[in-house]
Parts: sequence; C-alpha cells; structure tokens
Amino acid sequence: MIYLLKALYSFLLPPGLLILLLALLAAFIAIRMNRRAGLLVGAAALLLYMFSVPVVADAVIGRLEQRYEPPVAITGDAYVVLGGGSLASVPSPAGEGQLSGETLQRVVTAVQLYKRQPLPIVFSGGQVYAASGNEGRLAKRMLVELGIPEDRILLDDTSRNTRENARNTRELLQRHGLSRPVLITSAFHMARAVSHFNAENVAVLPYPTDFRTSRGEHPRAFTQLWTPQASALEKMSLALKEYLGMLQ
Repeated sequence: MIYLLKALYSFLLPPGLLILLLALLAAFIAIRMNRRAGLLVGAAALLLYMFSVPVVADAVIGRLEQRYEPPVAITGDAYVVLGGGSLASVPSPAGEGQLSGETLQRVVTAVQLYKRQPLPIVFSGGQVYAASGNEGRLAKRMLVELGIPEDRILLDDTSRNTRENARNTRELLQRHGLSRPVLITSAFHMARAVSHFNAENVAVLPYPTDFRTSRGEHPRAFTQLWTPQASALEKMSLALKEYLGMLQ
C-alpha cells in the first residue's frame, strides 16, 4: 500500500503530472486533430518520462560516479575542495549565507580527512550570481566553525566555473610550494574536474564524495525504479551538464 501511494503521488506532482498531461494531450491531438502531431507530443512525453525515472537517471549518473574511487591512502600535501553552489542573504548560526548541500558535503569530507591527516585545505569557489553568495568566504567560515585552524585554509574566492577552479588553484598551490593535491568534489563532477586540472598540468589524487547513487545490490520496488521523480530528473540534469562540460 505504501508503494502504491508513492506511485500515485508521483503522478500528482511534477514531473509526473506534466508527463500525464502531455500523454493525455497527445491522445487528444492524435484522435481529434492530427495523428502525426499527436505522435510528436507523445514522443515528448515519453522522453520526459525516461529522463525522470530513477532506473535511467541512476544508470547515467552512475557511469560518472564509478570512474573514480576514494583512495585507500592519502598521498598528497594539500586537500583541494571545489565549490558547488551557495546562497546569499539567508540566516545561519554563523551569520548570513549558506553553502549548498553538495558544497557542504565536499567541505565535510575535507574536514573528515583533515582529522585523519592534517594537510592544508584549499577551497576554490567564488560568486557567480548576486543571489548565490561567495562560496569561498562561506566555506572558509564553515571550515573554521568545524575546527580547522584559519592558518591552514587557503582560499580562492574568485573562480566561477571548473576551468577557473583549476587555473586559480594551480597558481595558489605554486605560491605555497604545494604540488600533490588531493582533489575533493562530487563523484559525478570528478571526471570533468580532473580533466581541467590535467589541462593545467596539475596531477591530482581524486577523492570523490557526495554520491547520488547507491553501491551494491539493494533490491528496490518497481515503483522506486519506474515512477517519475523530480530527484531523478535532477540527477539526469546534473549528468548531462557534466557530459556537455567534458566536450569543451
């Protein structure tokens, strides 16, 4: 009964509701107006459905996440953390502004690694939009709140994309005599990040985090795999953005 209710909810909320409406519109157009036009609308509904079901989204983003595994041992001289978004002018215990969920996961991973092996933490991320906040400054504040000494934090608060992350981080590492960075970013983003650092002749040790798909064989109900979900559509969008970014 729980699974049936969840399946029902998925078609009462976007994107399931939009898919259902498109399918009904396609049927109406095909029957009452033009069969070919109806088929085109139906194809659009099917495409949106395929982009919105977990079984497809998990497979697509999972291919990105499986390219790199966290190393067993840390053999580097600095942790490099890439920003992934923030929000300005919202309340938090430390003051205005907060990191996005994926940026916070990356920061927490760096703190966890620092507790095991204290290396300097380099955070790279600036401000893209007026409402997004400055990732670097917010991340530094969070790192200090989590117990990292301020003099162990190196900050690039100007980068606006992964290409600038790599270039600005290279310059920052060179100024401080660091050459073996451990790269911390979301698992789905790691392949693109590594390619940009390679382009800057910076050899990194990838340490992926913020995984979006489960590992191992976990049985899931049909409704978990084949009913449209906004979270699955988000995963597909993230994955397609990474694949497009790797073409640049």
